[in-house]
Amino acid sequence: MARRKRNESLIVIACRAPWWVGAGMGVAGYIGLQVIIPALLPPLFHGVATGLRSIAWIPLALFGCCALVSLARAGMHRATDNPAVARAPKMEPDQSWGRSAAQDPNWNRITPSETAWGRSAGSQPVPFERWTVEALRALEWKRFELVCARYYELAGFRPETLRCGPDGGIDVRLFRADLSQPLAIVQCKAWSSGRVGVAPVRELLGVMTSEKIGRGIFATTSTFTAEAQRFADANPIQLLDGPALIEKICSLPAAAQHSLLRFAFEGDYSTPTCPSCGVKTIMVQGRKGPFWGCPRFPRCRTCFPLRGRVA
Repeated sequence: MARRKRNESLIVIACRAPWWVGAGMGVAGYIGLQVIIPALLPPLFHGVATGLRSIAWIPLALFGCCALVSLARAGMHRATDNPAVARAPKMEPDQSWGRSAAQDPNWNRITPSETAWGRSAGSQPVPFERWTVEALRALEWKRFELVCARYYELAGFRPETLRCGPDGGIDVRLFRADLSQPLAIVQCKAWSSGRVGVAPVRELLGVMTSEKIGRGIFATTSTFTAEAQRFADANPIQLLDGPALIEKICSLPAAAQHSLLRFAFEGDYSTPTCPSCGVKTIMVQGRKGPFWGCPRFPRCRTCFPLRGRVA
């Protein structure tokens, strides 16, 4: 899932930072316009200096308001973290994600073999006897991404995925012998309806060019438009829709197919994962009906519809 980077203004930064940052920026702006800049101007610009002194109150008031907003946000966060007043139960990250950031500087990367799912296989029945497109579409977006990575691991590659947060248009990196340079990158889209158009495929090519990677793979539970297929055919991009991905999985040995099936449907495989926080969303009753929402609201406002596209 690609994320767009935004240039944040000083006001947004001050509102999100601790309150004293905004207060300090306001005081610095006031002193700069009231004292420092007028003192540096030559006598010829006496009128400009007078004008600057007359508006010195503006940054003080503006960033003072930002400091108040920051204080209010901090109070809301403390209330959310308090179990007595929290609107939704706080959920800790899934322990199968591996080591914490304090224990591992590469905390945001994971390979499928590091998860705990395989160790507890057999603890519950698998809802599908074999791999079908319907089985793929039963998976939430993050589980689908990890299943794709696991497939390539069984096919002989060394996959590397990002847990959550901005992925830069890359869901899985595939390595062979050279672990310093990916052989290919994989983008995954778990859609239950709609067709993948040319725009996401074009974005994948842009990431390949930026990362200097010669091959791209786009996997989806849905299908592709004819325009997307033509664009991929003209570039080193392989498109795998639901049936094509099932065909590849079924080309694995029977034991590997069964292992991948267990891997896919172990634990909670259907509740969407928050792409920002890495925790399972919870069902929230909104004004227009129920939806999946991040339990860390209001710090995170990620939400998914109960049906339809989930990634």
